[in-house]
Amino acid sequence: MNRSRVFVVLLLLTAALSGIVIGRLFFMPGIPVPSHAIELQSGTALSPARPLPDFQLLRQDGVAAGRNEFLGRWTLVFFGFTHCPEACPTTLAMLSGVRKALGAVVPAGDLPGIALFSVDPERDTPAVLDAYLTSFGTGFRGYTGTPEAMRNFATALGVPYQKTPMMDGEYMVDHSMAIMLINPRAELAALFQAPHESAKLQADYLQVVSAAR
Repeated sequence: MNRSRVFVVLLLLTAALSGIVIGRLFFMPGIPVPSHAIELQSGTALSPARPLPDFQLLRQDGVAAGRNEFLGRWTLVFFGFTHCPEACPTTLAMLSGVRKALGAVVPAGDLPGIALFSVDPERDTPAVLDAYLTSFGTGFRGYTGTPEAMRNFATALGVPYQKTPMMDGEYMVDHSMAIMLINPRAELAALFQAPHESAKLQADYLQVVSAAR
């Protein structure tokens, strides 16, 4: 299978995986289904917000990181990997554009950070993540770690991913294309489904932040 066909298959799979994320978030045991969440154009606001599961991973600078990384600021979270051919860099570039646009309309304290959690931690070392994220501008943080630690965190969030072998002996990773919004209390406040549109995402972000005041 050539890379263009693989990419088409990945797009179809990730659309389905985004739906799985939403289902798992709303039907996690012990968590009530929201009944009065605000309406968003491109996603779902969670009311009440869900506490972010704790994790033990490494930031792109090699420093150990956990849930407290997300306290005190809004953060847009995406699960992807540096060997992703098109979908991941396109999404990260879009998020960079959204952040720049928001910088003109929100105070500095409401400007979101952007976090990439690698679904390919075996290849995505801290140094690889650091070099990769530099090309997307400021405000980015990358996280990697042991395959087990990343799998545990992704599973706790309801984010599925899996390796797909390639004919040349390499592999790709099928993963959800959902974007998550974490509030300054380190809680999952909203989930945005693919396909993503920057204008809608920006508007939805402003609505969630405004409702949280």
